[in-house]
Amino acid sequence: MYIVKLLILFLITVGSLNAKDVTVRISQTAVPKGQSVEVSITARGKNIVFPQITEIGGIPVDTPTISQKIEATYANGAFRSVQKKTLHFSFFPEHNMTIPSFAVTVDGRTEHTRPVSIRVTRRNSASRAGGGYRLEMIPSKTRLYVGEPFVLQVVFYEPRNSQVTQAQYVAPKFDGFFVKTDNQETLKQDARGTAHIFTYLLTPQKEGNLTITAPQIKLGIRTFSGARDPWGFFNNDVQWQSLQAEPKTVTALSIPASANLIGSFTMNASVDTHQTHANQPVNYTLTLEGVGSLEDFDAPKFDIDDVTVYSDDAQISSRIQDGKIISRWVKKYTFIADHNFTIPAIARIQFNPETEKTKTLSVQPVAIHIAGGSQISSPASSKPLPAAESVRPSAPETTHAFQKASRVQKDANRSLLEDTAYYARQAREKASARWPAWTVLLAFVTGVLVTLLVLKLLPHLNLSRPGHRRTRKRYTPDEALKLLYPHTNDSPEIEAMVRDLYRAQRGEKVEIDQERLQKIMGRATTD
Repeated sequence: MYIVKLLILFLITVGSLNAKDVTVRISQTAVPKGQSVEVSITARGKNIVFPQITEIGGIPVDTPTISQKIEATYANGAFRSVQKKTLHFSFFPEHNMTIPSFAVTVDGRTEHTRPVSIRVTRRNSASRAGGGYRLEMIPSKTRLYVGEPFVLQVVFYEPRNSQVTQAQYVAPKFDGFFVKTDNQETLKQDARGTAHIFTYLLTPQKEGNLTITAPQIKLGIRTFSGARDPWGFFNNDVQWQSLQAEPKTVTALSIPASANLIGSFTMNASVDTHQTHANQPVNYTLTLEGVGSLEDFDAPKFDIDDVTVYSDDAQISSRIQDGKIISRWVKKYTFIADHNFTIPAIARIQFNPETEKTKTLSVQPVAIHIAGGSQISSPASSKPLPAAESVRPSAPETTHAFQKASRVQKDANRSLLEDTAYYARQAREKASARWPAWTVLLAFVTGVLVTLLVLKLLPHLNLSRPGHRRTRKRYTPDEALKLLYPHTNDSPEIEAMVRDLYRAQRGEKVEIDQERLQKIMGRATTD
């Protein structure tokens, strides 16, 4: 037994003497297209400086990270500690290439890594590689018109009995598109596994070939190495694997300059009455619905002589059905006058991408009779409704969620515009709303003085109250081990706590000081 120990010690000594100060290791040399190559450059010494690596062969790399630990070696009859640092990064090779040699400075001298050749294989093998994980990007259309919406889905396939512990998703980039997304994933499960689906509603904003960059996902997959830690427990290592989908190119065609809408819609208008008394509201509702997006529809603006016009914000709902966008747009107006008037006709030109033809949508003028008022004004005497400019949609907010039809307000048929008393009250308020200038100045000065007084007194106030002290979380042995185990070698205090936690996990009677545990975890996680 003594001879065996001497032999092991001799091998460790020889290995440490012959170990190279700088080495490079890659995850694979034959890479299926769409998978990443993980690169690790390791150096040993006291003062180590790695190069700045941002790209390899014109291909960008993800943000490099550095890990380090202390290794004990035996040389010349004595033990010594050596710092080991490792630079980690990954990238997605697109063709056969060579990772060049990198220069690393170790204790003032320059060392070089060896170059490594990489061969990229066909993508169809990627779907079977890495345990069956797969990432795809699926557009509902690849040839369409400017302003025509389409659906894009990013699908991550996770096999049954997957051991993914962490996943970091990087969304594609949509240069040249207006984007809407609900920022939520949907799940579809079957006997083979689970599909994680991210859905985007895109609208091209310019003509030409527009490229959607490839989405990526980085997976932390648990592996069972079978090795035991010093306390007799099996290690569950986590291996990182990255996937990348194919980029997609969409061809956007120009539309007729006269078109105001893109899609297939119907337009209707209605009023709650054709005859009323002076200064009583007439409620007018304009509705569009059909296939296409109405998020950017230019609402008509009415300008009628001696007629007051109020309007609500448009209510817009949309849903995806069979790969198409089904939309509904409703806007309410209220007209108030003391004489007869006519609500002008409305006309819009739509372009249908399916038929590639234009069509005029219109609603007829509506004559309103005011009891005791003057003669009904003819449509010709009313100011014509200005024609809207051709559709050139403005960019919607990318964080706005899809509005489902079920979310349309239940009281959509009744709004503030239909409240008759509202307008009488508003008229009274307008008459009394003009305050003397000195009252406005007095209110401003008073506000400034009160603010200064509060700021002066605030530091002297004791805002903490007994009984409202924030309670700290009590960690179970399992929770604490997950956080502390990676820091076992950082200090003897952490190592002792890890041992106690393992004993407590096995059911032994060990009292864990939660306050001491909190302090240790705070130091370990911030170092």
